Amino acid sequence: MLQPLSIARRPTATPWLPCLAALIIYFFGSTFAAAQQETRPLEAAASGQQKTEQLLQLAIQNRNTNPQKTLQFGALALESLETNPDSASRTLVLSNMAWAHMVLGQYEQGILLAEQAVSIAESLDDPDHLIVPLNISGLLYWRMAEFERALSNFFRALELTQTLKKTDSEAATLNNIGLIFIEQGDNARAFEYFRKAQKIHRASGNRGKLTIMLNNIAGIFSAQGDYSQALEIQLEALRIRESLQDKPGIAELQLNIGITYDHIGDYDKALDYFLEAQHLFESLGDKRAIAQTLNAIGLAHQHKLDFAKAQKHYEKALSYAREIKDESIECSVLMSLAQLKILQGQPRDAQTFLDQGFRLAKSLGFGALQSQGHLLQAEIHLQQNDPERAAKEAEIAADMADASSEKAKSSQAQLLLSQIHAARGDYRQAFSAFRHHKKLNDELFSKASSDKLAQLRSLHEAETRLRKIELLERDNAVQASRIEKQKVERNAWIFGLLLLLTISLLLYGRFSQKKVNLALQKSLNTQRELMQAIAHEFRAPLARVQLAVDMLQDQETRPDSALFGNINKGLKELDELLREISLWLRRESPESAEEISQLVNLQKLLQEQAALQHQLHPGKCISVTPAEAASQKVPLPRKYLLWTINNLLSNAMRYSHRQVEVSCRVQAESIDIFVDDDGPGIAPADRQRVFEPFVRLDPSRTRATGGTGLGLAIALRLVESFDGSITISESHLGGARFHLSWPTHQ
Repeated sequence: MLQPLSIARRPTATPWLPCLAALIIYFFGSTFAAAQQETRPLEAAASGQQKTEQLLQLAIQNRNTNPQKTLQFGALALESLETNPDSASRTLVLSNMAWAHMVLGQYEQGILLAEQAVSIAESLDDPDHLIVPLNISGLLYWRMAEFERALSNFFRALELTQTLKKTDSEAATLNNIGLIFIEQGDNARAFEYFRKAQKIHRASGNRGKLTIMLNNIAGIFSAQGDYSQALEIQLEALRIRESLQDKPGIAELQLNIGITYDHIGDYDKALDYFLEAQHLFESLGDKRAIAQTLNAIGLAHQHKLDFAKAQKHYEKALSYAREIKDESIECSVLMSLAQLKILQGQPRDAQTFLDQGFRLAKSLGFGALQSQGHLLQAEIHLQQNDPERAAKEAEIAADMADASSEKAKSSQAQLLLSQIHAARGDYRQAFSAFRHHKKLNDELFSKASSDKLAQLRSLHEAETRLRKIELLERDNAVQASRIEKQKVERNAWIFGLLLLLTISLLLYGRFSQKKVNLALQKSLNTQRELMQAIAHEFRAPLARVQLAVDMLQDQETRPDSALFGNINKGLKELDELLREISLWLRRESPESAEEISQLVNLQKLLQEQAALQHQLHPGKCISVTPAEAASQKVPLPRKYLLWTINNLLSNAMRYSHRQVEVSCRVQAESIDIFVDDDGPGIAPADRQRVFEPFVRLDPSRTRATGGTGLGLAIALRLVESFDGSITISESHLGGARFHLSWPTHQ
C-alpha cells in the first residue's frame, strides 16, 4: 500500500499560494502495507515478488528527498517485473517514477510514464488502482499549463473516489481541482472545492492535511482583500504544523503569513517571517521555495523603498527560477522587476522585463499574472506620457480583476485609472474612478479586522487624493487664492488677539485657582484639626462613662449581665470607631511621618499573623502557602505593613465561610501578597466602593460581623502613601481575592 504522497511544491502564479500544489495520494490495496514502515535492506536471497516489493518501497521512500534514486529503484523494479509480472505493482512503480520526474521538472518524461500507468490500471478493470495515476497525470498536465486535460483527469479521479467512498483520496482530488481554478482566476469555484475538502479532513481528524486546505482558503481571502481573515486562518494552520513538527509545512506557512503582513503594510513583520521561511527552505534544499521567498523579500524591500536590496533579491530569485527551469516563478520575478523599474522611473527597462513576463504568463495561462501585467503596462504608458494607451490597459486589468473577484487588484486598477484621467485633464472621470476605488477600499476594510493600521492608511490616502481632485476642478483657482490670502491675513490678526486673550484668561484663571486651592486647603486643615480635637476630647468623657458603668455594675447586688454586656459592647465599639477615625485623619494628613524600612522576613510575618487570626476565629481554616524567596529578608516599613496585612486577614476571616488562603511573591522591585477567601465575594461594580469610609455593600456586612467600615479605607490610603496598591478580583475559592502590592524601594 502506498504511503501518503506530499505534493512536490510547485510555485503558483498566485502570490498567497507559493509552495502548495497539494496532492495527497493515499492507501491503495493491501499488498503494500509494509510501505508505511521503515524499508528493509534488500536481501540477496529474496524471491522475485519480495524483491519487487522492496524496490518499490525504496522508490517511495526517496521520491521527494532524492528523486534520482526513485528512478533508479523504479527501473530495477520494472526489470524484476519482467520475470514476475504484476500489473498492479507495475502501475505503482510507474506512478512513483512519474512523480520523481515531476519533482525534477522533467514533465514530458513524467507524463509518458503516468499515461502508461493509467492504461495499465484501466486494463485491470479495478477502479481502485486508477486513482493514483489519474491524479499524478493531472498534476503533470497542470505543471505543463494544460489545465483542461488536468481537470479532466482530476474529475475522473473524483468520480472514482466518491464511488468507492475513499474520503481521503476524495479530499486530495478536490484540493487539486481547486488549485486549477485558482490558476484560471475562478476564486469562487476554487473556494467551493477547498471547503468540501476541508469538511472531509475535519471529520476524519487528519490535522496535517487539514492545514493544506486552511492555507488554500486563506489564500482566497487574501486575494479578496480580507487580510484579517486570511491571517487568522494561516496562524491556525501554523500552530497545527508546529505541533506536528512539519518543517516544510511550517516554512510554507511562514512565507504565506509574511505575504499577508506585506499586504497589510507591516513590512518589518513580513520580513521576519520571510527570513525564517528562507532559513528553513535552505535547510531543506527546496530551490523552488527559496526562489519564491527571495521574490517575496524583494517585494517587501521594494515597499520600504529600499530599491537596491529589492533588486538584489529579485536577481537571486530569477537565477534560481531559471536554474530549475520553473517558468511560473520566472514570470512572477520578471513582473516584480518590471514594477521596480517603474518605481525607479526607468520605463524602458521596465518594458523589457514586462515583455518577457507577459509572454510567459500568456503561455502558461495565468490569469492573475496577466491582470498584473496589464496594470504594469498601463503604468509604463503613463510614464511615457501616453494616457490613452494607459487607460486601455488599466481598463483591461480592472475587468479581469472584477471577473475573478479580486477586489484588492480591482481597487488598484481604479486608482490607476483615476491618475490617468487626471493626467488627461478629465477631472470628472478621475473623480468617478477614484470614488469607485474608495468604495472598493471601504468594502475591503468594512469587516471587523485586526489590520486597523492598513484601514486607516487607506482611508487617509483616499481622502487626501479626493481633495486634490476636487481642487483641480475649480476654474477660478487664481482668484480664489487671492481672496483666501486676504482672509488669512485678516484671520491672523484675529487669531493673534484671540490667542493673547486666551493666554490672559488662563493666567488669571490659574492665579484665581491657586487662591481657591489655598483657601480650600486651609479649610480642610482646620476641619481635620477640629475633628481630631473632637475625637480626642470625646474619649475622655467616654472613659468616665465606662468607669461609672463598671462601678454601677459592682454595686448592683443582682446585676443584669445582658444589659451591662450590651452597654460595654457599645462603649467598646464607640472607642474603636474613635480610634480608627483618628488614624484615618492622620493618614489623610500630608504631614504624616513615614516609618524607616527594616529587614522583614515576609514568610515568617505572614505565618505569625495567620496564627493570630486563627485564634480569633478558631472555627475557620487559614493557611499560608510558602514562597521560594519569601524567607529572605526584605527592606520594608514593618509597622505599617503589619497593620495592613492584619486588616486584610481580619476582613477575609470575618466574611469567609470556612477557608482563607494566603500566598506571596517576592520580586526585585516589590512584594505581592494575595489573600483569598471562600465567602460571598464582591461584585465588580462594588470593588472600589469597599475602600470608601463607612461603606457596607449589603445588609449582611453590618457591625454584627465586626468592624467599623474604616479598615479597608485606611489600609488603602496607607498603602498608597508608600506608592503601593490594593486590588480586588474573583478568588479561585469562590469568594474575593485581595492583592496587596508593596514596593521594596522607597
